[in-house]
Amino acid sequence: MAYRALLTGGSRGIGAATAAILRERGWDVLAPTRAELDFSSTASTAQYAVSMWGTESPDALIFCHGTWYSALPSEQSEADWLAQYRARVLGPLRLIESFLLGQTKPGCVVMVSSTRGFIGGVDTGPYAVACAAQIALMQGYAREWPGTRFNCVCPSLTATDMEKQVRETGGAKPNAIAQSPEAVARAIIDLVESDSNGKVLRVVDGQVSEAKWSW
Repeated sequence: MAYRALLTGGSRGIGAATAAILRERGWDVLAPTRAELDFSSTASTAQYAVSMWGTESPDALIFCHGTWYSALPSEQSEADWLAQYRARVLGPLRLIESFLLGQTKPGCVVMVSSTRGFIGGVDTGPYAVACAAQIALMQGYAREWPGTRFNCVCPSLTATDMEKQVRETGGAKPNAIAQSPEAVARAIIDLVESDSNGKVLRVVDGQVSEAKWSW
């Protein structure tokens, strides 16, 4: 029987690259659209979680979705902060909880965060803080939830639809060269197919390095 993965953000960028490589390796990949799985809606997430694999849980849960955000602090609203947090943390958390409750075999969860989760930012506050929360969430589960592996991948500027927005808002140096989505996808898949747990991987200029965290 093929391994099965539930992957968000699979229509483009890092998610599409990850789904393509997994399928080449024989994985059965379910990649719901935003209309099918809307993390801004509690009802949508709960309904999808119940029906995502029927009676059998997936082997891997991979979160590759996300949107860029940058605005002057005076222009940031509470809704902006909540939108980033719901999409990156609360919505995925509901799906993770359902995944763990229905789990019948060892599995893994991988979240794609960002290097912004390490360095923060004033204009990018809602985005950066939500990315940092993703890292902390995976670290906490890795340390305290036995039987499932939890890891995080933090890419720098990547050649996706988001790249143009990042550049236009000053989120990258003018001469920065975006890495390929495939470079990030390979780091994700290495975590999925290995025994790694509690890893936080930076992917910068196509090179992977591990961020050291002390438990």
